[in-house]
Amino acid sequence: MGLPSLPSSLPTINLCSKGRVLVRVDMNVPINRDSGEILDDYRIEAHSKTIKYLVDLGLPVVVVTHQGRPGDPEFVSLETHAKVLSKYLGMDVRFIDDVIGPRAREEISKLRPGEVLMLDNLRFISEEVIEGEPQKLANTYLVRKLAPLFNYFILDAFATAHRSQPSIVGFPYVLPSCMGIIMEREVNALGKVLNARGGVSTVLIAGGAKVPETVKAIKALLTKNLINKVLIGGLVGQLFLALRHGNNKLLSNVKVDQGTINDAMDVMKLFSDKIVLPVDAVQSDGKVIEPSNAQSMLDIGPGTIELFNKHILTADIAIMTGPLGLVEVDQFAVGTREVMRVMVDNAQFTIIGGGHTIMSARKFG
Repeated sequence: MGLPSLPSSLPTINLCSKGRVLVRVDMNVPINRDSGEILDDYRIEAHSKTIKYLVDLGLPVVVVTHQGRPGDPEFVSLETHAKVLSKYLGMDVRFIDDVIGPRAREEISKLRPGEVLMLDNLRFISEEVIEGEPQKLANTYLVRKLAPLFNYFILDAFATAHRSQPSIVGFPYVLPSCMGIIMEREVNALGKVLNARGGVSTVLIAGGAKVPETVKAIKALLTKNLINKVLIGGLVGQLFLALRHGNNKLLSNVKVDQGTINDAMDVMKLFSDKIVLPVDAVQSDGKVIEPSNAQSMLDIGPGTIELFNKHILTADIAIMTGPLGLVEVDQFAVGTREVMRVMVDNAQFTIIGGGHTIMSARKFG
């Protein structure tokens, strides 16, 4: 992504006696599409550790994050996020429904040592949803308006660190920067996978609804020979099944461009021996059906659960990047629950990623 080398991890901030700190976190949490309620606040709780560390040093802290995408029901304001963060910090977190406007800049300037301010959804700023060269993104209005108000920038948004967007790669070019606690912990965990050598078997369970990103990740990981098998479910699985079986009804449920379709076809052609697709699907009516005839796939069926678990049982490292069904509904959470249970009980090292995946893990205990 072109991110410049970060000089060190968070403890170096101990050297700071004063100065405002801008912290980019990832509090993009699962949201109830009807009520707007936060379904799982794990990410907010996790990031509170970095923020609490800075508050205890007596530093003024401004927190920025995104939530959802434009046009998505989860694309909402962060006022509730600030209230939840207040709970975990045990102190009042000020919130302002602005990002780079005069009101936001005024509130940042007035911030006192040990106080925390959360700005509104970064993706309310159109520049934040584009990707480009880091040097150019350092010259966006988002960075130019906010950077002069801060002395330090901390990147703690591991789950978004693959994106070359202004709030991720722009600030490190203009401010002294370092990793946060969560970022460092996740990089170290990922290093165990990337540094694994011969004799270590790694299986990726790829699900969820972020189809283009997941397909690209699958292709990259297989091309670099970093994983042995990919078990595919969720909306990602629907795309692969639709292409394999020529099932246009399944394909109509997945909104992707031709580039993503081409990537998926490349994966099936080049790595057919390494990908494992569902052999049955649970439809919206609860019926279990063969994928070639399915009109929808809201969960993997019992045959697929058994098939996936056989591969997990032989793996040393198991990684899940997204749920295998519509986990918000108990009826369609069975596949994710059973596969996750086998991962935890049998793999030597397990990684789960994604807001809905973490929500599922907590839900299942």
